[in-house]
Parts: sequence; C-alpha cells; structure tokens
Amino acid sequence: MSTAVSKNAGTAPVGVTPPGPMPQYNGTLRILPGTPEVYLVLNSVACWVPDETTLQNLFTANPTIVSDPNLDEIKQGPPLTSGAVLAQANGTALVYLVSNGVKMWIPNMDIFSAYQFNQQNIQSVAPVLIDCIPTGPNVDGPTS
Repeated sequence: MSTAVSKNAGTAPVGVTPPGPMPQYNGTLRILPGTPEVYLVLNSVACWVPDETTLQNLFTANPTIVSDPNLDEIKQGPPLTSGAVLAQANGTALVYLVSNGVKMWIPNMDIFSAYQFNQQNIQSVAPVLIDCIPTGPNVDGPTS
C-alpha cells in the first residue's frame, strides 16, 4: 500500500462505527436506553419526535420502539415539527408527511407501513393547501 493511501485511509478505532446516515434503519422508532426521547429514523438520520401529540398524529397505536444503546451513532437530523401530520389532498392518492415546513411524499404503502404510520390519521385537505406547502425530499424506505 502506498504511503499516501495509508496516510489518508483514516484512523477510526476498530469495532467502532463512525456516526453517519443509517438507511437500513429508515422507518424505525428508537430510544436510547434510560431516556424518554423517541427518535424516528427518517431518510437515514435520527429525528427527535418532540412530544406525545406528534407521536399520536403520525404512528399507529403502541408502535414498536427499539431500545438502541448505539442510537448516538446515527447522524442526527432536524427534529420533527411539534404537531407534524400525515396529509392528502382530497381526491388524490398521494400521502405526505408534513413537518418542518415541507411536504414529503410517501411513495408507496410498503414505506408507509415500514414507518408504522397510521392510515386513520391521514388529514384530507383541499388540494390548494397541499400545493402551497413546499416540497421536500421523498420519504425513503429501509435499505440493506
């Protein structure tokens, strides 16, 4: 191995996963053991779910929440907006997660289910309301 390559290869300790995006955990709810804060892994980053209202607005009753001692290894994203919702324009099939001032399209029911979103909590609104919300990234499903 050349000196330049070995010098730039990095110095991460053996057995330690550096913090970063974790797309394989997309859709999971996670907590650090011993703490009450719940995080949603959304598009590869851990986003804090700020309150019980937001948890109830988005997710099924009694969702699975993983106790993860390595939660700190997942890159932190912006917290969800307090009161974030699932929304759909009347007469359309497209469902969005609305948080942080943007709508994020949930491309299919497999992704919707992977996130444990609650279909009964989708807010049906006038199309003009959905159209007025800036478009953010699509909601990504879990990947291996």
